[in-house]
Amino acid sequence: MHRHTEDHPTRNEDEYFARQNAELIKEMRALLDEQRREISRREHFMKCPKCGGDLTERDFQDVKVDVCPECHGIWIDQGEIGLMRHIHESRGPLSRLMSDILEIFHHPKTGDATSPPR
Repeated sequence: MHRHTEDHPTRNEDEYFARQNAELIKEMRALLDEQRREISRREHFMKCPKCGGDLTERDFQDVKVDVCPECHGIWIDQGEIGLMRHIHESRGPLSRLMSDILEIFHHPKTGDATSPPR
């Protein structure tokens, strides 16, 4: 029979500390993973998805667009697209081009769409 001494903990004590250690490792892993996700988000914030350049926000009438000065790409957030739709509906018909542009941003998951192009 195994006897407990300071130099030789019991089997139950070994299991207890092993569980405590495993839980601590799990918590540390979760913290490190969250820190990596946050760093990754900051590295990609306001970066052009096409070339990686720094995007600048510009006002285009009542809508804000993100513009890449390197590849000249223009990026529009979903909220801005909703604003474009609201402007379109409140001001009356826009040109066919604007209607076609809005249709490009139809979101299949939400079903949010403008009328189909003519």
